[in-house]
Amino acid sequence: MHASNHRFGTSQVFPTDAHLWTRIHEQMQRHGEVDASKIGIVVRGGQVLLWGSVGTEQERTMAGLIAGRLTARPVVNYIQVLRTTAN
Repeated sequence: MHASNHRFGTSQVFPTDAHLWTRIHEQMQRHGEVDASKIGIVVRGGQVLLWGSVGTEQERTMAGLIAGRLTARPVVNYIQVLRTTAN
């Protein structure tokens, strides 16, 4: 089994899906305004799904924009904004 197929757990993964996942992941890690540590990325047939949580709506939007720049298909953004309040 190819290493990228093993990562996704299926032999139905298109080779470009693994490449797209890597590009999105790298861009989010490099971006100074996005904490990608709690963002999950799923790519299937070129469709990107983002999930997880961030601290601000700006981070959520930026994560979607980063992924959207790298794929021709709409990005499904299920990232939640979890604000912490200081007492």
